[in-house]
Amino acid sequence: MEKCGTIISYYEHIYNRPLADREKEIIRNTFQKETFKKKEIIFSSGESNTKHYFVEKGLLRMYVIDTSGKEFNILFARENQWIGDLSTPAITSFYLEAIEKSTVYSVSDENLNVLTDNFSTFVRYIKKSYIFLQNRLVSILSKTADENYEELSKLHPELIKRLPQYHISSYLGVTPEFLSKILSNKARKKD
Repeated sequence: MEKCGTIISYYEHIYNRPLADREKEIIRNTFQKETFKKKEIIFSSGESNTKHYFVEKGLLRMYVIDTSGKEFNILFARENQWIGDLSTPAITSFYLEAIEKSTVYSVSDENLNVLTDNFSTFVRYIKKSYIFLQNRLVSILSKTADENYEELSKLHPELIKRLPQYHISSYLGVTPEFLSKILSNKARKKD
């Protein structure tokens, strides 16, 4: 497959047409393919992160660690999804880790500007990330853990299958024990 084949296919899907040779060349020149091992930390809080990531294969998680050392999962990204600190290139408050062995296309913040200048529709897909984050924040603040689990299982059942329960509980903002109670109650209701 050609260099950047997956990301070129992604753009062709967005535009619902084959890309011109000039457009393909812009993509080839702006993205770098990278591979991360399972549990590899891609960037850490306090570092100057300068990249955004498009997942070709694998699963990444973005999280924070509070002052007591507890981790809170903020986002997950699987195949054909974007992840990164939206405040890039500033010092990040987040950690980004590969949950599975992952292959990604990274793009520097500077090159992201090149892409948005040349692919105006691309901005809509970046906006979707902001909208998702806003909706997630509202959900965390206004819904119960039961409701958030139900929403996660309806909208992203594949994540429920791929993630260990401790990552799901962290994403919901509850302890693993509380998540076990939620799952037990759901099992009893089915009976």
